[in-house]
Amino acid sequence: MKSSEKNTKTHILLFWSIPSISMIDAYKEKCNKLNRAKDNLKRVEVITYKNEILKLENVGIDSGRFFGLKRFKGKMKKVLLNINTIKTIILL
Repeated sequence: MKSSEKNTKTHILLFWSIPSISMIDAYKEKCNKLNRAKDNLKRVEVITYKNEILKLENVGIDSGRFFGLKRFKGKMKKVLLNINTIKTIILL
């Protein structure tokens, strides 16, 4: 009886740990792309899960959070980026 309880706990642990590992990899990949854009001063196109397209002139870090500079009515506007809402990052 005790061995079946241990197997159940192990299966539950594996069931919850596998998706979280893949989510961490996706998070790291997005951060790496934004860091490359910041270091190389490249333009970036960000697509969110709401299918919003943000064309950013520059990417930077302020207080540990990524932000982008977007041209709005001839002026540069600072836009905070939430890694969890980003679907795709394209370096231009």
